[in-house]
Amino acid sequence: MLEPNIDVYHGTTWTNRLLTWFVATRPAFFTASLAPVCIGLAIAWQQQAFNFSLALFTLLAIICIHAGANVLNDYCDAHNGTDACNQQRIFPFSGGSRFIQNAVLSAEETKWLGIALLTAGAILGLHMVFLTSPILLLFGFVGALLAVFYSAPPCLACRGLGDIVITLCFGLLPVAGTVWIQLGTIPQAAWWLGGIIGIFAASILWINSIPDINADKTSGKLTLPARLGAQRARYGLPILFTLGFLGILSAPIPVYCHLALLAVIPASLACLKLWQYQLIPAIPLTLITHTTVGILLILGCLLS
Repeated sequence: MLEPNIDVYHGTTWTNRLLTWFVATRPAFFTASLAPVCIGLAIAWQQQAFNFSLALFTLLAIICIHAGANVLNDYCDAHNGTDACNQQRIFPFSGGSRFIQNAVLSAEETKWLGIALLTAGAILGLHMVFLTSPILLLFGFVGALLAVFYSAPPCLACRGLGDIVITLCFGLLPVAGTVWIQLGTIPQAAWWLGGIIGIFAASILWINSIPDINADKTSGKLTLPARLGAQRARYGLPILFTLGFLGILSAPIPVYCHLALLAVIPASLACLKLWQYQLIPAIPLTLITHTTVGILLILGCLLS
């Protein structure tokens, strides 16, 4: 896939600007945030307590927050020089969106786009607080802090904490928060399912960070793969997959959720390709693994 360039995104009309802003949010990766929300909605549906309008607000809010976090991450990585010096990137999976580096968007415009999206997500979240319970503020507050400080100072990703943040923000928090919005309580299975899908989301971050190791080291962004080095970082993916599949096997979750074990097929292929340093097939296979797990967990909740 070609990187964005000024020849493609050259229009000045509002339609062209909106399209540019939309693509800059990296919508292809929204499945990472939609999967846990849909798992939470499936749990609510299974409990026969599904509210369509609240579900719609939840989906819109998570998309805005995810998009805003993506854009702010681009701004911060441009500011600290990580993306500019990244010569081993595998677009579109690593090295950022390249909208700033290729002069499609200015750093200032990118920053304000990220702030606007996070603000929209916060407004939607506050609306749901008024419709449900003030306890929802806790989920929103923690999620917003992690979304901002993942990239912005103190930059949790730079301190090797990015994988924990991703597990929380793309697993535990959205599943539990969505279930709370719908049910007003959180069944035990929701926590387990949130942790499981969060681990598979962390696997995406892990493998996407491997091509960025040299650039991250140069800019001082010391992710766990950067600290380990490319050779030892390969062990992280099978470890994360093993934890995720063990969770599916042993956790007290709906019985049909065990269908998600079928994702061991793309997961095994991803690990094999990574071990051979074939990142281009390994990264998409990791994304397929996450998506497959997410879909089958949703289906498992609906069937139970």
